[in-house]
Amino acid sequence: MRDRRHYFARIRTQLANERTLMSYYRGSLALVGISAFIFKFFVSWLFSALSLIFLILGISMAVYGTTRYFRFKKKILRK
Repeated sequence: MRDRRHYFARIRTQLANERTLMSYYRGSLALVGISAFIFKFFVSWLFSALSLIFLILGISMAVYGTTRYFRFKKKILRK
C-alpha cells in the first residue's frame, strides 16, 4: 500500500510540473502577443522598443520555464 501511495504521489508531482510548464508557455505567448500588438498598431521608436522588450521577455520566459521543467523532472525521477 505504501509503495502505491508513493507511485501516485510521483505521478501527481509530475503532472503538476507539466501544468507549471504550460502556464509558463501561456504567459510567454501572452507577452509575445502583446509585443506583436504594440508593434502593429503603434508607430513610434518608443513603442518599437517597448515591443522588443516584451518580445525578449516572452522568449526568455519560455526558455526559463523549459529549463525549470527539465531540472525538476530530473529531480522527480531521481527520488
